[in-house]
Amino acid sequence: MPKDFYCPITQDLMTIPVILIEDGRSYEKYALQSWLDHHNTSPMTNNVLKNRKFIINYNLKNAIEDFKAKRLKVNYFQELSSLFTIKSCRIPKFYQDHPKLKIKICLLGDSSVGKTTIAKKLQFDDRIQTVPTLGPDFTIFYVDHLYENQYTIIIQLQDIPGMERYGCVYDSHFRTCHGAILVSDITNITSLKRLKTYWYKALNQKAMNEVECVLVCNKIDLFQHKNNEMFFEQAEQLASDNHLSLFYTSALTEKNIKAMFNQLILSILDNSILLNQLKQNNTQPLDFNESNINSSKCCF
Repeated sequence: MPKDFYCPITQDLMTIPVILIEDGRSYEKYALQSWLDHHNTSPMTNNVLKNRKFIINYNLKNAIEDFKAKRLKVNYFQELSSLFTIKSCRIPKFYQDHPKLKIKICLLGDSSVGKTTIAKKLQFDDRIQTVPTLGPDFTIFYVDHLYENQYTIIIQLQDIPGMERYGCVYDSHFRTCHGAILVSDITNITSLKRLKTYWYKALNQKAMNEVECVLVCNKIDLFQHKNNEMFFEQAEQLASDNHLSLFYTSALTEKNIKAMFNQLILSILDNSILLNQLKQNNTQPLDFNESNINSSKCCF
């Protein structure tokens, strides 16, 4: 959570942040009022105040409210996720006979951040590929519960190569995807910066549809507080600026991998624009081979 969301006086999450005009800092309104009742100095600088006026920081207030709403949504999705299972095996005939909502999700990020390992872990596949992905690879999942009691949900997870020389193949995937997993490596801050300056930017420029995204900080098993503090601050800022859900994951230990994937699926279904598009396209034939699906599964 960004440090700016906390009041410097109480250290609590602010609800009505105000800017003390003279020192330019933000505080919780009632905490600042109480401070000024007993002091004539700035809470942060301890300098004598000539001007005790303050105004509401609406930008910060909106950011905090958005963060709170996002956190409530995460909790809601976690409860909802217990109602169904996502599997990566042959789709049973029962589900094949129903209209389908075909969700496409891209794994995006530089080479070696762990995208392929994440995809394999979602399949519970121990045969982890460690060489760079040389072309878009995909895995098919389905939900073993009818959505709205009538739709079969099918998910195509596309593992996009992390090398720019394959940029020409990205366009078609970006244009048709409904969700994206933006993956960075906590041991490599450049991978996070590249999400902002290249991957997320390219997705927004080329995607024809509205796209739901999550930000993933992978390899949390290699966490070192002193070395990773700047990374975490920049990751939280990137998530806050772009209204992204943020997950710290380990593809090695599977920490938060399934929770992240699960929330993204639910976010797509919760997006009325995307849901309407999926329903309008439910009569189109599948453009991937359901018969070649891995027999492993992952339960949510």
